[in-house]
Amino acid sequence: MRQAILPVITFGLFAMVVADRLSHALASHSPEPVVQGPSDARAASVDLPAAEEAAGPTATSLPNPAASPSPTPTIDRLARLAARQQLSREAGATYLDSLIISTDSVVRRWPDRGGVPLRVNLIEGGAQGYRPQLAHFVRDALDQWETLGIGVRFSPVSDTADADILVRWIDRFDFDRAGQTDLTWDRAGRVRKAAITLALRTNTGVTLPDAALLTVALHETGHAIGLPHSADSNDVMFPAARSGALSERDRRTAQVLYRLPTGPVRDLGGVP
Repeated sequence: MRQAILPVITFGLFAMVVADRLSHALASHSPEPVVQGPSDARAASVDLPAAEEAAGPTATSLPNPAASPSPTPTIDRLARLAARQQLSREAGATYLDSLIISTDSVVRRWPDRGGVPLRVNLIEGGAQGYRPQLAHFVRDALDQWETLGIGVRFSPVSDTADADILVRWIDRFDFDRAGQTDLTWDRAGRVRKAAITLALRTNTGVTLPDAALLTVALHETGHAIGLPHSADSNDVMFPAARSGALSERDRRTAQVLYRLPTGPVRDLGGVP
């Protein structure tokens, strides 16, 4: 029985890779229309006595592929099956279930770029109390994600028009939040733009210490590469982030995410 199942699993994994490559190749000729989530806000808070835990992310609305059913190619269905199997195997070591729930079963991340780095523009200044050290916190945060070897690299650019990721600072939010990331993605789940906003103070006017500023920067850059919230307070991607270093689950979640093909994981044409 095992000998009969093994070729099926192997073919399914091979199909997943082929389907992912085909989707990128087709996208270069017929790009999907870009969809901006109406309220794709990812919130981070800090562990301060004067600040309550930040509110969780508001609902994100994506076009529902099931609303307009169409035949699903067998190779694509096998790719989705392989993705579901991997998500199931990694359920205890990651928090990707949060992503699947919040995106209506769509794997959403930056597409493979063949080693080309994501261009990051840091809009320095703009808030009273801004210090050049704040830019170093963001660079440190990006370095931590880059060293995971998931194929995501970052490069600074000076022109906002050329940037894939924009980072800016404000004095404070009007509600209990220390950071926010807004993503733009296409219908295939490929992230196209990210905008990160970081506050220097809580909404009550309490100045955030350097350790908290680094933590929020790390949390928000995690959202910028596509990571969801975690329910474990030991993880950087916990809504009320407390740690300035990635946990093993943070690392594993990012690594698994960037091995999965983008797009729906549900079988829209029936289970093969």
